Amino acid sequence: SLIRLLGGAIPSDVLAELDGDLLEEVIDAMEPSKVAEAVVELDTEDATFLLEDLDEEKQAQILALAPIEDRLALRAALDFEEESAGRLMQREFFASPAFWTVGQIIDRMRSAEELPDRFYEVFVVDPAFKPVGSVPLSTLLKASRETAIEDLMNSREMRIVPVTMDQEEVAYLFEQYNLISTPVVDDADRLIGMITVD
Repeated sequence: SLIRLLGGAIPSDVLAELDGDLLEEVIDAMEPSKVAEAVVELDTEDATFLLEDLDEEKQAQILALAPIEDRLALRAALDFEEESAGRLMQREFFASPAFWTVGQIIDRMRSAEELPDRFYEVFVVDPAFKPVGSVPLSTLLKASRETAIEDLMNSREMRIVPVTMDQEEVAYLFEQYNLISTPVVDDADRLIGMITVD
């Protein structure tokens, strides 16, 4: 009844907070096109959580209605082992080559169509897209526009998580080092996502 009153859909951020049988019941009551719209609005981390417990037929039905770019990203996320960092990570992040200046980065952020909903630092990558350091947003915003990002980056304290790492190990790492975010890398050590504290 509530879903009907809301025009056949529940806001995506509310959907992301539901779990278990209630989530499944709500998704069953919604049109697949409305679920697909909600999924596209979420970070991949939340969208994957929303889809992972649905049966394959329902998943396929919803993903078929999503734009191709989102569909491919979500299929890739769902392919990772259920208890792995790949399932926890969000694919939206901000990375910069070491030679960019603070001004270039800020301008790029302002012009970017899509930025992550939550992020706390800029990851610095080498030419092979391997993370070599990070700069907290607070540090970035205090620096002059002409400052090169490599002069601000911290590489010693950065913890890098392999995409295959078990979720419990990831949680231990966050607790042990009091992390708020960390880059996630593939088998070739290339940056593919990040995990942040909710």
